Amino acid sequence: MRSFLVLLLAGTLFQVRAQEPSTANRETLPASTRALLDGVKGAQSKSVIKSVLMIVCGKDHMKGTGFALNKGGVITTNSHVVGTCQAGELRGVSAVMNEQVRFTRMQTDSNRDLALLCPEKPLPFSLELNGDANPTVGTEVETWGYPLRYQDPAPILSRGYIAGFTVGKDANGQPKQPIVKHLIVNGAFNPGNSGGPLIGRVSGRVIGIVVEKWFLFSPQIENVISGLEQSKTYTIGGMQTIDGSGKPLSNEQGVALALKQVYDTSQVMVGEAISVSELNAFIREKRKDLACQPR
Repeated sequence: MRSFLVLLLAGTLFQVRAQEPSTANRETLPASTRALLDGVKGAQSKSVIKSVLMIVCGKDHMKGTGFALNKGGVITTNSHVVGTCQAGELRGVSAVMNEQVRFTRMQTDSNRDLALLCPEKPLPFSLELNGDANPTVGTEVETWGYPLRYQDPAPILSRGYIAGFTVGKDANGQPKQPIVKHLIVNGAFNPGNSGGPLIGRVSGRVIGIVVEKWFLFSPQIENVISGLEQSKTYTIGGMQTIDGSGKPLSNEQGVALALKQVYDTSQVMVGEAISVSELNAFIREKRKDLACQPR
């Protein structure tokens, strides 16, 4: 692999690039993107729209949201969005680029649930990170992303406010070690919003990374669904996965699929975002390991 210059990430605030696409470029944008950019008044929100992208791990049939930093030279998302995919197996879909975004390198932190990706080519837009201080409770926030079954290239908006603070929990509900700072957000997060930027509406900067929604049901229900998903007793048909391929489906797996849809989409207007201080720390730790191509 060709050599790269080390990306100087530590302690830096990343520049917002708010320029509009040229008239010629606008004509080539997807219709959903043109309509969205025309319908959004603020330059700040337009910058976010241009800087986020859908991240797809086809091997896991999963998708989430990511966003560009450092003049488009680095993409960040959640490590659970990346899943079991290697950098070269991931693809990104941008609202303002016709070609898919491919990646060459990746660094992940499963405890923080963060990932940093090197795109083959820098994206034309990026966002600015806030400092390490926690935002004030009541701060109005927004995120743009690709929730649920939505797969158009233009992201969609969710708004809310900071409701409190907590720490990341492991699968048993215990605080992760080392401790990971989380923001509690009163707002509509859904599967697919994971990895998206949580933006302070006044500052216009990233103050967190969307990581999870709160669920209406107990964790034991998720365990039951997981058990049903493992069954392969009777085949009753097939299902379509996110990449369009099919796979056989047993009776129990069919029940699990229906239950999981209810479990995932039951909306509780509370979710969590990883504090941007965790992303800043992760960047500082990985600045010598992650070497993305400079602009």
